[in-house]
Amino acid sequence: MWSDLNGLSHGRYVPVRRIHEHTHHAVTTLTMNPLGDILEVPGYSSDVGFPDLSTVPSTDSRRPGWEPDTDVVIAGLEYQGKPLALCPRGALQRAVDAWRALGYEPMLGFEMEFYVMQADSAAPGGYSPLDRPHHRVYGVGMGGDVYAADGTSMMFEFFDNAEHCELDLEGVCAEFSPGQMELNMKYGPAMDAADRAFTSREMVREVAHRHGFGATFMGRPISGPFTGSGLHINFSLVPVNGGPNAFDDHNAEFGISELARQCLGGMLAHHEGMSLLSAPTVNSYKRLIPGIIAGYWANWGLDNRMSTYRIPGERGAATRIENRMPCGTANVYLAAAAMLNAALMGVSAGIDCGAPQEGNGDAEPNTDRHTPHSLADAIAAFEADAELREAMGHDLSLAFLTIRKDELARWEAEGLDWDPHEITAWEHQHYLPIY
Repeated sequence: MWSDLNGLSHGRYVPVRRIHEHTHHAVTTLTMNPLGDILEVPGYSSDVGFPDLSTVPSTDSRRPGWEPDTDVVIAGLEYQGKPLALCPRGALQRAVDAWRALGYEPMLGFEMEFYVMQADSAAPGGYSPLDRPHHRVYGVGMGGDVYAADGTSMMFEFFDNAEHCELDLEGVCAEFSPGQMELNMKYGPAMDAADRAFTSREMVREVAHRHGFGATFMGRPISGPFTGSGLHINFSLVPVNGGPNAFDDHNAEFGISELARQCLGGMLAHHEGMSLLSAPTVNSYKRLIPGIIAGYWANWGLDNRMSTYRIPGERGAATRIENRMPCGTANVYLAAAAMLNAALMGVSAGIDCGAPQEGNGDAEPNTDRHTPHSLADAIAAFEADAELREAMGHDLSLAFLTIRKDELARWEAEGLDWDPHEITAWEHQHYLPIY
């Protein structure tokens, strides 16, 4: 199994005796929009005759799958005998290698938020919200669980399958809104953590479908008071040759190291440019708005959820930056790569993060910078951030922009008014079946 630029999975069932062999697929899979239309990207489309890419199984990623007698192996991608420039996993590997060259191993932990929705043939996209009158945030049992017609607990289904698949689960609980859940996985080396996050998303959607539900990672699938779903990424660094968390410094202000401050500085400096890789759909920008505790403002805070880049209260080995910007639909590899690249640029340039955001939800933000208000603005911001585009790779950036511009054109062709608080039938039809 491997990821395209939209964060969607592709792959092939193979007998175990062939687990080490490469398979071949059209490279145009990496130039497709989410609907499967092939877009023209020079060097990868009709201009070169739709040639093959090769999958390279990463056999150390092998783990039990959620289907009977089937394991899952994540693959890297090659093209013409070299790593494929458009491969999202390859982009993350390049970011990891850049940190390793400085002597650090990036550690990541992913929080996956999603909604469980009921099948409804009359609703756009085929699903509608669940009625959960007993719902509570962080609830369990009746306070947060969703039950299938046969009484099956969906929380335990996700829990048991995550454990069976060796995803290193920390836990599952209800989130803020009815039908919304969160699956948290233990932090670990960046590539393994991203592989587990990518695998978990496929597992959740397929297990939900098995019981007649739809699980969606749309940034904001339901209008009204329902909150959005994020892909929060927790980030820290440890020395390659072993040693304590490099973000921890009990002698420094707030207990965080100069390295951590410069990582925050880089993420703040590239906040707008990172948004397209963190929030890739039209719908994503209905989550990234003030007032719904998402990663909107270009600020950081100490255990403050009103900030995009949050330093939770733990120190020592648990010292970390929580990036709250990414949308549930983000490609896990690209969102992580963008964050690691931005942080590294902050270190290279010696950018300090400045003062933290203080106060509660009524406090004025300590910045006037924020994420773009729409996909169109996010595209412009990424195009304007030449340093981040170079770090992500010229060809990958070009292909990703081509796909996002195609999506924007399809949205604009509908002539719909932009209302960040109203989720349209177009969004449900385009995103619910896919994400």
